[in-house]
Amino acid sequence: MKKIVFLFLLLFSASTFAQSKAITVNPIGLFWGALNVQYEFRYDVDNSIALRANFVGYDIGSFSNSAFGLGGTLRWYHSRKPVVGLWYGPSADILFWTAKEKSLIAPDTFTSSFLGLGGDIGYKWNFNQFAVEIYGGLRYYFGEITGLSFGGASLIAGLNLGYIW
Repeated sequence: MKKIVFLFLLLFSASTFAQSKAITVNPIGLFWGALNVQYEFRYDVDNSIALRANFVGYDIGSFSNSAFGLGGTLRWYHSRKPVVGLWYGPSADILFWTAKEKSLIAPDTFTSSFLGLGGDIGYKWNFNQFAVEIYGGLRYYFGEITGLSFGGASLIAGLNLGYIW
């Protein structure tokens, strides 16, 4: 865990010298109990790196689920202007998951970590430094929580709103 945090801090500090940056949030995910905040910076002439924090909280069956995670995407842009335009690239997320049973008699709590690997595609517009981005993708999650069947393929979609500078 310390190595992951160190890597994110290293990438964040290196990004302070980048020319193009964006910070966005996906408010639509709140309808499904998910929220992600993303920081993107120009990596080179036609690439960027997007780092994100993921928050999940919802009930399913007799369990109350919550998770915190970190993720990232290496994005290739066709427009030669990273952080604006059509992009695609590989993506990875790690989630630290907690599932609490809602039973009144001796409730159990289960914890686990999940690794999600996949790819994303999207398009970002810049309206006078206001960012609007639509994206979709596919992740395959690896991990298990005792008592819950979780893992496998999952579609990802969202609408990010934010600021470009």
